[in-house]
Amino acid sequence: MEFDGDVLTIGAELSMEEIREFEQFIRPRLEYIETIAIEAGGILQSSALIALLVSLKRTRPELNIPFLERGMTTSGAYGTLHWMCHD
Repeated sequence: MEFDGDVLTIGAELSMEEIREFEQFIRPRLEYIETIAIEAGGILQSSALIALLVSLKRTRPELNIPFLERGMTTSGAYGTLHWMCHD
């Protein structure tokens, strides 16, 4: 996890325990973050990360999460993963 101004960058390869820790860290600070970015090249380990990012976006709609807006990622283990997000 890395802060650069109002941008928080995280890895896609977070384990379930790391996702829980990330949620506990981010929820009280959500109003101070403008963008949550995912590091390029990471392999998504769990759909729980996508679910958390969607939840954060619904909590604060003006939050910018380019990973969600892209709607897809590629994994060596799972191939290409697509998702749709609805408001």
